Amino acid sequence: MTKIEFYIALRDEILKSISGVENSNGYYSWDDTNPNWLTKSRLDSLLDKYVLLAKDLGVYIVTRYASCENPKHEWYPTTNRYGISIPYQDERFAWAGEQLYQGERFSTCPCSPKNKPHDNWVIDDIGYDRKFNAKDCENIALILQDVKMAVEKSGDKKVRSGIREYLLRAILRINDAILPKSVDDYIAEIRATL
Repeated sequence: MTKIEFYIALRDEILKSISGVENSNGYYSWDDTNPNWLTKSRLDSLLDKYVLLAKDLGVYIVTRYASCENPKHEWYPTTNRYGISIPYQDERFAWAGEQLYQGERFSTCPCSPKNKPHDNWVIDDIGYDRKFNAKDCENIALILQDVKMAVEKSGDKKVRSGIREYLLRAILRINDAILPKSVDDYIAEIRATL
């Protein structure tokens, strides 16, 4: 998938998601809007899909385990979705300190094959393959972060405007990436001619 195909496909899916995010009618029995759990599920699926596709454009999400219940846990063992070894701060990648998630996750820490699943403190770090354009990778990472924030805003009893806000910001970033110049640059050119 090319960069432009990635942007167009993701834009289409986000626009579909936004159209399904309507304010609820409170406690009325006839409220037929999508519940937040359904929106969250759909956005999680969308995010998982595009995190995998972003790899082809140089953006990797690497989960590092800050702590676990194993007393022999040392440093930051890592896992990822790609089936390749990417140690913490791997020099093949640029690490700008961006994160997709930080918090507890029920998972199995890779520090020992004997570990059992439990709540671990994890950080989903975003790394850029050095062979790719860093600015493009950063833009893709920011878009994925916006989708992740929309997922976090789609919890039970949360206001739906927060979901739309982050999805719309992702759309604006995608629009700027697709167009030959950003809307801000275009406006600046127009103002210069006035």
